[in-house]
Amino acid sequence: MKIKKYGLELKEVEREDLELIRQYRNTDIIKNKMIHRQQITREQQLEWFKEIRTVNHYYFLIYKNDSAIGLINGKNIDFVNKTSEGGIFIWNEDRNYEISITASIILNDWNFFINAFEKNYAQVLKSNKQAIAYNEFMGYKIAERIHENKEVVWMEQTREDYTQYRKKIELLKFDDFNISEPLTEDDIFFNADEEPYARSIVELIPPSQQAIYNRILKRAFP
Repeated sequence: MKIKKYGLELKEVEREDLELIRQYRNTDIIKNKMIHRQQITREQQLEWFKEIRTVNHYYFLIYKNDSAIGLINGKNIDFVNKTSEGGIFIWNEDRNYEISITASIILNDWNFFINAFEKNYAQVLKSNKQAIAYNEFMGYKIAERIHENKEVVWMEQTREDYTQYRKKIELLKFDDFNISEPLTEDDIFFNADEEPYARSIVELIPPSQQAIYNRILKRAFP
């Protein structure tokens, strides 16, 4: 699956992307901000990939001008309670903040406007003040829920929190992008070789969401 909007492309992670992700994930500047800070082996990365290839986890490489510059995800998706857990890291430091904002808006539009989720969660190291401040800027709040790891805090963002944040960003009128038109199903695509996998995943999601993705599948595979 691919999502194209606001000059970025989010491409669902494939097996051939694993080594690229692993190399950047293992750099000190990224891993030191993560909850799990051990070096990741090729074998561990492959096991991770097998675990995320389900209807409950979506990981996307972030592309700008055909270059991969980061990773963003919605994982631990609960279709009953309509929740998702988010995360992002950018390895292109020159455009870190701008790309983070834009990619997060795309994924949150997908969560709240396409999938009709009600809440996003995030796990953040208490020591990662930059990530906490960034999440708060996006409308996240420190959750009452206590994390089992004393070094980590849960944060949460409701649909209303996100809607208010989105309006605030629109009013800033950044020169680089215009987000006045939210993501729609016309911005979501499947490649020809994804048809069997895409159809198997769509069968597992609730009927209300199936209708949307069946339209996207019909457009991709007439």
